Amino acid sequence: MSEGGWFTRLRAGLNRSSDRFTESIGAIFTKRKLDEAALEELEEALIAGDLGVTTAAQLTAKLAKRRFDKEVTDEEVREDLAADITEILEPLAVPFEPDPSRKPHVVLVMGVNGVGKTTTIGKLAKLHTDAGRKVVLAAGDTFRAAAIEQLQIWGHRTGSTVVAGKQGADAAGLAYGALETARAEGADLLLIDTAGRLHNKDNLM
Repeated sequence: MSEGGWFTRLRAGLNRSSDRFTESIGAIFTKRKLDEAALEELEEALIAGDLGVTTAAQLTAKLAKRRFDKEVTDEEVREDLAADITEILEPLAVPFEPDPSRKPHVVLVMGVNGVGKTTTIGKLAKLHTDAGRKVVLAAGDTFRAAAIEQLQIWGHRTGSTVVAGKQGADAAGLAYGALETARAEGADLLLIDTAGRLHNKDNLM
């Protein structure tokens, strides 16, 4: 996929109105002036959406500079945020190609709960098996039984080997076992799923 196409899709995705985050923006901006109170509410919504304190402050400051004390709609706010988030991510967007000198190329996928780690792994597996690469998937999210089943489905769909254990199994040990399997099979790519992280769940990650 071309870089321009990737950013077009990213911006379009950020501008959709079907998730909780954009619904919260809609609740804040219903034909309302962008005043200090609205900016504070927006910053809180961005932080609650896991964008981080620094990024949330940066985004609200940009929006304030552009539209402060003007009447705005939730759609206008979403469009501005989509453009600004895309601008932040653009320098970090580097096409991922497994290093052929490091077989298997290992990718450990981490992030907060519910952001789509397992689904992203499945999509990466599809992309790279379609490119003729041998892929191994490690079901390292042993905290959630559904994640193991989900990864096994992706393995079946993509023709990838899946290394999985039972719910509650030692995730680090499973990842090491997956690495041994990937080496034995001459895999090009090893994608390791993990349990997410939550501040109130000590046994995650």
